[in-house]
Amino acid sequence: MFKLKQLWVRPELKPELEGAGLLDIESVSQRDFDWFEAPNVRRGGWSGVARIVLNPNAPAAEQKAVFLKIQQNHYYLAPNTFFLKRLTFEREFACLQAIREHCDSIPETVLFAKWKLDGNDGAILVTEALDNWIPLRPWLLGKLDRPAPDTDTLHRALSAIAQTAREINQAGWIHMCFSAKHIFLKEREKGQFSVKVVDLEKTRRRIGLGRRAVKDCSHFMRHTPNLSQENKLHFLQAYFQADTFSSSQKNLIRRMRGAPQI
Repeated sequence: MFKLKQLWVRPELKPELEGAGLLDIESVSQRDFDWFEAPNVRRGGWSGVARIVLNPNAPAAEQKAVFLKIQQNHYYLAPNTFFLKRLTFEREFACLQAIREHCDSIPETVLFAKWKLDGNDGAILVTEALDNWIPLRPWLLGKLDRPAPDTDTLHRALSAIAQTAREINQAGWIHMCFSAKHIFLKEREKGQFSVKVVDLEKTRRRIGLGRRAVKDCSHFMRHTPNLSQENKLHFLQAYFQADTFSSSQKNLIRRMRGAPQI
């Protein structure tokens, strides 16, 4: 038996979502998808990602795509929910909505729904697709049609990424997986970059700006490939908005794994 427990829809996209059949949540909950990322089985359940074009009959230049994430019995436990089981997409949806008020680098949410089906808990989370954005990791590794960035281009990108991390942290949040794998870029006029950060399943509020900075900056420097000591220094200068670090900033940097020598 199917029971819809929560539904949120971005109003301006409701016609397109209806046309694509995505508002028939019971049908979506049982649909076989052409996976963009094969289902990940863990936490006692599973989750997967599909890319869906809302208007496939439109000319290619006018097509609008979204990413649909679907899960079943994929829970987390946390003190702020009294260790009750909650679907990880519930937390991600709440994070997307809250952080976007402070940071434009979070993808727009299109649709969220959760349900109960035959005793199993399920949810979908639909966000804008980032088709015309540059995925940072393969770009740094030279695995795209465009060449890997030179030092000047990379430093401009790192400045934008650092500003995004700073905005997330100053809003009281910690991403927990802030690395090249979850970062997308788009070059704007005058060589500046816009940033999008994805995969907020583990994102949470954390007391202490210093702790938030240490965690996210450490993760970025450790898990982003081909960053030199100079690149990391530039990233930190952009994050702290300082050419010369204060004593308190130096203490934070010394706690960061993967940080450059200062």
